[in-house]
Amino acid sequence: MNNISLIGMAGCGKSSLGMAISEKYDLSFIDTDHLIEREYKMTLEDVKKEFGYKFVRSAEEKAILGLDKSTEIISTGGSAIYSSISMHHLMSFSKIIYIDTPLDVIIKRIGVGQERGLAVPDGISVSDVYLERKPLYEKFSQFTVDGSKSIEQLISEIKIYSNR
Repeated sequence: MNNISLIGMAGCGKSSLGMAISEKYDLSFIDTDHLIEREYKMTLEDVKKEFGYKFVRSAEEKAILGLDKSTEIISTGGSAIYSSISMHHLMSFSKIIYIDTPLDVIIKRIGVGQERGLAVPDGISVSDVYLERKPLYEKFSQFTVDGSKSIEQLISEIKIYSNR
């Protein structure tokens, strides 16, 4: 099993790393956030504003459950870990890699607001989301990389782990 699913906070680098691995090794790549945006023809933040954060989580679960081993590299949305059904589905055909990025780096990348479509109730800080999600990322992770490293460093670490 060489498929990889990337999990972690918004701004940790899942999409960037997933695209880089995909391009370097000529592998198929899907970003579940983009699947949702394409289906609803709006940004993730607009989906959240119109339908609510629980709807975003549900849409993400639906998107993940529609994937299979034909997609070799998957970048999940940050809230994927709220659905154990989704995570176990991904585990059935891919290795789960957690991009553990320090909170200060996340905040530098995405800011302190929720403009990134974070699937959480309004008024919850990025710090609170980080603290809530970190144990869940760790629970489902089969391998963890340091998201403050460069994309090339991360690709090398993942290659060693995944036999890519």
